[in-house]
Amino acid sequence: MLVQAPDLPRMLCMKGTKYYGLYTYKNAWDAEKKRSYRVKGSTKCVGIMVSGDKTGKIKWSDEFLSEYPALESLISQRDEKGNITFSPLDEETQTITVKDALSAQRYHAGATWVLDHIIADTPLVKALNRTFGKYNLNKKILSLSYFLNLSEGNAMTRYENFAATHRLPWQHTLTSSAITRIFQNISSEQIDRFVAKLNLLSIDESKQDCRTKYWALDSTSISTYSTNLSKSSYGHNKDGDNLPQVNVLMVVDQQTGEPVYYRTYNGNVPDIVTVKHLLQEHARIRLDSNAVFVADKGYGSVANIHRFYQNKTSFLINLKTSFSICRNIFDEARLDLFDPLNFNEDINNSCTSREITWSYPVNFKTDCKRAPRLKEKMYMHIYYDREIFNAHQRTITTNISKVAKMLQKGETLSPALKHIKDTFLIESVSSDGSITYSTNRKALDDYLKMKGVRILVSNEVKDPIEAYKAYFDRNEVEYAFRLFKQRLGFNRMRVSSNDSLEGKAFIQFIATSIAIMLRKRIANALKDNPKLKLAYDSEPVVLDKLDSIIETRFSFGSYYSEVVGGLKELFKALGIPEPSEELAQEAYEADTEAEEKDLFEEELEQEIQTPYQALE
Repeated sequence: MLVQAPDLPRMLCMKGTKYYGLYTYKNAWDAEKKRSYRVKGSTKCVGIMVSGDKTGKIKWSDEFLSEYPALESLISQRDEKGNITFSPLDEETQTITVKDALSAQRYHAGATWVLDHIIADTPLVKALNRTFGKYNLNKKILSLSYFLNLSEGNAMTRYENFAATHRLPWQHTLTSSAITRIFQNISSEQIDRFVAKLNLLSIDESKQDCRTKYWALDSTSISTYSTNLSKSSYGHNKDGDNLPQVNVLMVVDQQTGEPVYYRTYNGNVPDIVTVKHLLQEHARIRLDSNAVFVADKGYGSVANIHRFYQNKTSFLINLKTSFSICRNIFDEARLDLFDPLNFNEDINNSCTSREITWSYPVNFKTDCKRAPRLKEKMYMHIYYDREIFNAHQRTITTNISKVAKMLQKGETLSPALKHIKDTFLIESVSSDGSITYSTNRKALDDYLKMKGVRILVSNEVKDPIEAYKAYFDRNEVEYAFRLFKQRLGFNRMRVSSNDSLEGKAFIQFIATSIAIMLRKRIANALKDNPKLKLAYDSEPVVLDKLDSIIETRFSFGSYYSEVVGGLKELFKALGIPEPSEELAQEAYEADTEAEEKDLFEEELEQEIQTPYQALE
């Protein structure tokens, strides 16, 4: 039954990326051209056609409903002639009709539901929303990141088919050309703002957390076949590819897996050099001064330790045991280290610590021939793993014996075995001309001296057990970084122009961050629920299982398939609510509102000047 409707303003019906939208506008008279024209900037989206066509049910915007509250109790329909008709709203009629059932869309939804909750209210998603909110670019970035996590490889040509079958933050079609434009629209300046906001939000969040924050510092190389990328160069390729590469550096909170910092840099820049730039960035964007950077041997150098002290930044670094300071401190600590009382079962290592004084140059220019120096405390934690030592001893002993036997038989040695001969064997010639070999004990002892020894140094962490656990948490982040680099296909950049490089690398960074956050959530769930039937290295398996949950979406909402058995336990262990019809409806409405905003902003940007036919 049709009812009396409020007197509405004239409207235009225009097509956006998927939905048709209804727009109010203002006209003015052009005296010179003798015709009316639409006033620039007056176009305003007030509703969309839910069907995706010009006819059918209308969903009005909240702002428009506040102007015309009578519409809230009416069902609004647009017919083929452009007329809008109204009928009473009867909630009992909100049932699934045959037409609804035939037009229902079904999406794989469980995995993306979990990813939504993993990142919800984190600094990562807040910084994305605040930096890339225009034209819903934040939702599109997340959708592409979800695709990289749920699909094998990173070929964006497959995204369109993927999006048609998966529930995503941005549910609308993105063609290959649209994705390329997204890459091109992510600028270095935006990434810079994102990193700054990410850090500020992380600091705000950590004020409520009294724990010591450990930040894993790591980098990787991404190979490319392109010869047009300004940042691609030959360097130390971590995948062993004989290709030019682009390097990517990340800083990650080890407790949560949340990213803190990110940048790309030239492929020929070694890891050890990047610390200087990172600390400059630390000061420029005010990275959290209370965090401890945790780094492996690739970042451990005397110059870098100087830089950490100069910048008043906390660090925990694994030093190369070939450094003379490491060998000397090991000699000094040897008796304590081998004392059974210093064996720790928690870390399965013997350990001891020394406090030393570190002298470093003042970080400013002076007229002195020799820069003045300052002194600070440094904690050196020394660990010894007997099993690692035994493995090295067994290997080198076997190889020395093998080389000696080959020499006696007159067999040819490979370059590696020849090196063993020259280093560990002493050749003797007897009076009758026969040749014998003996072991060079000094060389062997020198080679084995530091095997099984690890030395961590810090200006902040005094306790050796805490330092050890913090360092190995960093190893877990590094492992996750490598794992997802392989699974997400990041061993190839797959871009050919500088315009797309930063955007593609940034989306890969977001995808990797989400993957690490998921891995940390699963790891924490396993610690709290040891009986949970879940293999640790099984993120793809977890996502595949979750992907079996289906969302069925209708014109007025959606519902999820039932969550049963092991999946119920999994949701509980991860601390994530099961998908529900109510939350699905909220997600549907939020997506619809995003489409309204996108339609309006697209029309404004295009500044369409052609006249439109108003609705009758």
